[in-house]
Amino acid sequence: MTEVRKRRLKAKPLLYIIGFLMVTNLIFLIGWITKDGAPPTAEAEVVAQVGDQEVTRQEWLHAIEVRHGKEVLQQLINQSVMEQSAEKYDVEVSEEELDQELSMLRSVLNVYDQASLPNEDVLKQELKTELILEKLITTEAELSEEDLRTYYEENESLYSVPAMYRLSQIVVPTQEDAEKALEELSDGSSFEAVARERSIDPVTASQGGQLGFIPENTETVDAAILDAAESVLPGEYSDAVQTADGLTIVYVHEQVPGVNFEFEEVRGKIERQLALERMSTPVTAESFWDEYSIDWFYGPVE
Repeated sequence: MTEVRKRRLKAKPLLYIIGFLMVTNLIFLIGWITKDGAPPTAEAEVVAQVGDQEVTRQEWLHAIEVRHGKEVLQQLINQSVMEQSAEKYDVEVSEEELDQELSMLRSVLNVYDQASLPNEDVLKQELKTELILEKLITTEAELSEEDLRTYYEENESLYSVPAMYRLSQIVVPTQEDAEKALEELSDGSSFEAVARERSIDPVTASQGGQLGFIPENTETVDAAILDAAESVLPGEYSDAVQTADGLTIVYVHEQVPGVNFEFEEVRGKIERQLALERMSTPVTAESFWDEYSIDWFYGPVE
């Protein structure tokens, strides 16, 4: 197997996230904006103030709908179509399969992807939709035991998930700023609130400092951050340590042990992977729309 193909295979899990990352965040955002289905109160209608000009909730929602509405609604329809198809064709996705996909996905994402991930429930729903589709279109595939085992042996590193930390950080420019941040944390302020207020890292500050799941053997995160994570227990934060970006305080949410998936544990995943690679024409969730009566805001289904 060539190095180019190996790199492509290692990057395969990223395809799960690239296609729906922005969409799922928008679904979450719109759900939050319109939660409970209640009309906004008068006090809530102004969502931004720019000098003397106001941005209203109606203007905001209209912009979201115009720019991304069709994509978001299409994603929601696809989820429903896949759920109904799973029941129709007796396809099941277990919690163990979802956890396996989730752990393998986290192990290949960089910090910037991690910071932009939707919450775990939304992410699992998207992974479930993808798994149902894969199972539906690969159920008739005929693959030999030799093909499956050869693939596993040649790509065994794909099924080895390193131990990971789930981390947040506060990055500040000076020792004085670090001391102020630590003092606020000591006085009971939440790590998320202090990160939003004081952190100078443009990616994680808006996310309350969240770095996400970081493999302990990663080379994409400053080694001082991992050293700091090792020095404290889950639920605790470190002293400020010097990193390339400034002085960094690290909070450890949890430590997840590594796992090496055996052949039988990932057999189904390999079957689907090989079957998909042998398909000449890609099949999408939209291919199943004609099996259902779908009426949506954007007119006739093509």
